[in-house]
Amino acid sequence: QRRVHGIRMLRTLLIGLLLALTLGRTGFDASAGPFGVNNMKCLRRNGYSFAIFRAYQQIGRVDPNVVANMRAAFAGGIKDVGGYIYPCVRCNDPARQVIRTAKALRGLPYNTIWLDVERQGWNLRNKVGNRHFLTAMFNEAPKHGKAVGIYTSSAEWSQIVGNDWTAGARFQLWWPRWDGRPNLNNFRPFAGWRRCVIKQYSANKVVCGVGIDVNFKH
Repeated sequence: QRRVHGIRMLRTLLIGLLLALTLGRTGFDASAGPFGVNNMKCLRRNGYSFAIFRAYQQIGRVDPNVVANMRAAFAGGIKDVGGYIYPCVRCNDPARQVIRTAKALRGLPYNTIWLDVERQGWNLRNKVGNRHFLTAMFNEAPKHGKAVGIYTSSAEWSQIVGNDWTAGARFQLWWPRWDGRPNLNNFRPFAGWRRCVIKQYSANKVVCGVGIDVNFKH
């Protein structure tokens, strides 16, 4: 009887694991703030289980709200938290931007630093220069004890550095596709990435008083 009970327990656990892998989780990213603990508690109650906050601004400084936003998320029950760097390309100090971000977030239990690679701000006529810039960030980012990922799409990546450049594929991919579908089914490989870990599937929502983009991950 104990053996039967054990088998049933194991079966239940396996079913739960498979459902979790199939259903995935909903989260959000945000670039404003500062947000309060009550905002984060409300988002958590509404099913948002991970958060990614802007940590570095394109104007060339650490986001002044990122520390408060991360602390509010942790206090509000959201434990899976990351930050993203929107590079200041004209500032021409890629490694220092990573260092400044990591220093500002030191001591916070966030898990991932994401590098946001979108067309705005880049010289699209200088793919070689853009590759050098990103290479400096890629070399620096892993030195700070956090996982590293890249936010980009095939269209953005191809215009900035070319889809024949696969140097970013050693990092996990956060992929924007605003189709309203919370799944990874329609991802198509590019630039060495065979899969994405997060899909940003909806943008410019206001939930619990917070302006967010909505994301899905397994």
